Amino acid sequence: MSAISALWNAESIAVIGATERPGALGRKPMDFLLRHGYKGRILPINPRGGEVLGVPAYPSLTDAPGPVDLALIMVAADRVPGAVDDCVTAGVPLAIIASSGFAETGDEGAALQDELVTRARAGGLRLIGPNCIGAVSFNNRVLATFSPLFGAESVPFEPGTLAFVSQSGALGFGAASLALQRGLRPGWVVSTGNDADVTALEVLRELSAEPGCTGLLGYLEDIPDTDTLRLLAESGKPVALLKSGRTEAGGRAAASHTGALATDDRVLDAALRQLGIVRVDDIDELLDVAQAFEFPLRPKGPRVAVVTTSGGSGILAADAVEDAGLELSTLSPESTATLAEIVPPFGAVDNPVDITATVLSDPSLFDKSLDVLIDDPSVDIIIACFCVMAGPDVEKAVTALSKAARKGGKPILVARTGADFLAPDAPAQLREAGLPDYPTPARALRAASALWQVSRPRTAATAPG
Repeated sequence: MSAISALWNAESIAVIGATERPGALGRKPMDFLLRHGYKGRILPINPRGGEVLGVPAYPSLTDAPGPVDLALIMVAADRVPGAVDDCVTAGVPLAIIASSGFAETGDEGAALQDELVTRARAGGLRLIGPNCIGAVSFNNRVLATFSPLFGAESVPFEPGTLAFVSQSGALGFGAASLALQRGLRPGWVVSTGNDADVTALEVLRELSAEPGCTGLLGYLEDIPDTDTLRLLAESGKPVALLKSGRTEAGGRAAASHTGALATDDRVLDAALRQLGIVRVDDIDELLDVAQAFEFPLRPKGPRVAVVTTSGGSGILAADAVEDAGLELSTLSPESTATLAEIVPPFGAVDNPVDITATVLSDPSLFDKSLDVLIDDPSVDIIIACFCVMAGPDVEKAVTALSKAARKGGKPILVARTGADFLAPDAPAQLREAGLPDYPTPARALRAASALWQVSRPRTAATAPG
């Protein structure tokens, strides 16, 4: 087990600063580990010894039985150097420093942070943080965090396939909570704070080797390690990054938040495109892309066919194709001739294909139209648009869409414009069928563009230095 992978594989976790005091940060990871069924050893470290929440505690890490795979340091900044020294003495491979008061506060804090890294590296200890919220593995129930997300009684806690890594802990765990709300399945959530030693990119690179990971999502405030960026791109796993600091004001804010260094944004944009890494603009887009990454189908090209029950949605989709950097496919003469026999005369058989609201009385229109588009070699991606369809009609549409997806090996993304109360089961039905689901054609097409970006042949890139 590598040092970094202890974030999700740790069989023993020491909580330095553990306490029973209600509301204290040092209590939260103890609560979470016990509540969510962590199977490894929990080692509370408290100067008074005794017990913490019924678990035997130790006055110092050096008094605790080893080995310790992961230490979570939850003490004030002036006590962190001593805790780091204890980790070195105890042979701990990885420690998370949750404490703040380091490079994000100015020169004095930066000097203290540099000293910590020097001491840790000399002793063979890797550090996550400081100034971070910790890490969680939904798959192994490792909860080395104080994020309030895991104090919620209703939080889903099932194994997942998506990895979220963020310099900002609050933003990272907030994004993970929104992912859960959408029905997505995070498997790993890691915050790295100031990136003093182990960087967010290093964690993403380590996670890219996890067999069950289908997509890597990151929030970064700087990119200091271009070699790791290249290795991440070469891992074969799809990657999407939300990189802040696009503007001068944003760059200043990032510097004061985690001590991030500025990167030329235009150079970074070009490098990420060449490397096949998706860059997104906000959390909504990051989660839209994450939803597409959950499913295995990848496009073989950028050519899009749109099938719609609404002429308006079809027109919006056609506009959005170009905006997303994709191409509206020219259907073959054979396809248009076949569609002309299927589609009502008041519909449209050129791309976008408008099968009209007649589908409500004749659900086979979806099946037949999708079969034509799946068989057309000029189509790489299908966007299926439908509006204000209720329960049984949605079920029939989902059946047709999932059948087409299985048949053709082409990604199908759904733009379902209408309230969930019209078809409460639709989101789950679409997820089960392997169909990413979006509220508008534009959002579906941006996600489709991301799939093409991570699938197309890579070109040599010069990462920002």
